[in-house]
Order: sequence, then structure tokens, then C-alpha cells
Amino acid sequence: MVKAILLILLSAIFIQAYAQQAKLTTNLNFTGNIGKLPIEMKLSLNKYNDSIFGEYYYIKNGYDNKLYLEGTLRNGEMLLKESIYNAKSKKIETTGYFKLAYLAQKSLRGSWGKKTSVAENTLTVKLLCRENLLAFNPFGFDFIMSKKKPDADYMTENSVGYFTLLSLKINVNKNARWVLYDFDIHDLVKDEVELEDVNFDGYLDIKLPIFYPDRIKRDYGYVYFVYDVKRKSFINNKTLDDLGVVFFDAVKKQIYKYDADGSGNEEKMFYRWQSGRLLLEKAERVYENDPYVHYEEFKIENGRSVKVRSYKKKG
Repeated sequence: MVKAILLILLSAIFIQAYAQQAKLTTNLNFTGNIGKLPIEMKLSLNKYNDSIFGEYYYIKNGYDNKLYLEGTLRNGEMLLKESIYNAKSKKIETTGYFKLAYLAQKSLRGSWGKKTSVAENTLTVKLLCRENLLAFNPFGFDFIMSKKKPDADYMTENSVGYFTLLSLKINVNKNARWVLYDFDIHDLVKDEVELEDVNFDGYLDIKLPIFYPDRIKRDYGYVYFVYDVKRKSFINNKTLDDLGVVFFDAVKKQIYKYDADGSGNEEKMFYRWQSGRLLLEKAERVYENDPYVHYEEFKIENGRSVKVRSYKKKG
């Protein structure tokens, strides 16, 4: 009788919680040249299906003139198709192809051409990864999520298909190198983990997508764990958690956050790291029925953001 009850309890625990390997996406930045022209490239490498998405821009043309990339990485060879949106024809046009060797997972070498054959009229491509993958190579690790269905008190119709995260194990050769705990029971997850250098120190950090399916807007965000070189561990960063969805510019070493309410009120905030703290550097705001863009500029000193200037310009 006791044995039967124990088996029932164990079965219930197994049904409620289980471990699953996460789908890993690694965001990497590359700098270098196509022919003689310097470029900056950002790629998202999906380990679970070998797909790649990304973008790049020529330095002379500026950040806002980006070209978009998609392709695959198999057996160390990267094949990418380049495209751009043509505003006149209102169509996405293919403008070129990359054929690249991923060398020691720290550089890309190959060619760019206008045709898939990449044989004639090609340009040499040489790119170096900005991140230190020798220190933390995501392809050598497995990310294991221990999950369970949300508690009944937090279960809604929209939360079906989501889970509460109990722990995240980062394994090498099936042995846990790091284990992350203490996740909020209100944070719902799927089976996704992202890596990106969020503080521009050369080491990849962890971005864990979390979802709020009952919200009309801002229905997802991230929990961030920043790698601490001295402690050799990942530390949760509450400041980034509160910001939610932000964008990282590895060239300018700047972080951007966008907000819009759908009624013409928009905000763009610029942040920069100083001594391990993320501080506001600039703000741009646009208001409904207001022809001006409103700016605030801050000076970062002694671990604080101090406003030094406010002004507006016609948009």
C-alpha cells in the first residue's frame, strides 16, 4: 500500500515538472570588410535548426541603411542571402549572397557575390567576432530547462502552452557547469534561451524570454543574467529585467529602449554602462499632435545620470 502511494506521488511530481533542452539562439557581432569596404554585421544563430537571421551595414552608409540576411550554418559553412526593402516597388529584393567559412567560431572568411554560384565578380569577406567565444562557446553547452505547468491560481485560458521555470542548467558533457534558480512564478516561458553580450565586455550573457499572454501590449520581456568574470558565474540584473525588451549596439556600446502607445506618443531611451551600472544617457520623445521632437541629454558622472540639457526640434 505504501509503495503504491509513493508511486502515485512520484508520478504526480513527474507530470507537474520535467526537464527539456532549450532551443538556443546566439546573437553575435562581427566587424571587418567586404572587399575594401568596412562593415558591421550582427547574426542570430539558431542551434536547434541551423538557421541564421541577421543584418549588416556599410560604415560609410551608416547604421540606418541596413541590409538583411538569412541562411544556414552547416558543417562550419555559412550560406547567407542578402535582401533589402525597395520602397519604390514595395517589394523585398535579393541583392547578394555570402559564402563563408566559420573558422574556430571566432571569424568568418569567404566571399560575397550577386549570384548564388559566388564564382565570378566576387569580393573577399573577412570578419572577426567581437565576442570572446573561446571563453564561453555556446555550441559546447546544453541548456536544460526544468519546467512545470503554472499553478492553478495563475493559470488562464491564454497561458495554455506556457510554463513556469524552476531552474536552468547549463551543461557540458551532461554535467552541470551552472544552475540558475529563483525564477518568478508569474514569469511564463516556452523552450527558448538567447545569448548576447549585453554589457559589451566580450562575454556572452543569458537572455531568457518571458511571456505575459494576458496583456494587450508588452506581452513579452526578458530575464537577464550577466556573466561576472571575477566570480565566474551568471548574475541576475534587475535593471535590465525592468527595462524588458531592449536593443544592444556593440559598436557604440549603447543600449536602446523603445516605447509607443499606438496614439502617436513615442519614446526612445539611450543607456550606457559605467562601473557595472546601467545609466541613462539620452531621451527622445514624440507626442501626439506635437510637431516637435523633445530631447533630454545626461552626463554620466560618479555613478549617476545628471541632466545637462533639454531642447526640442521640429521633427
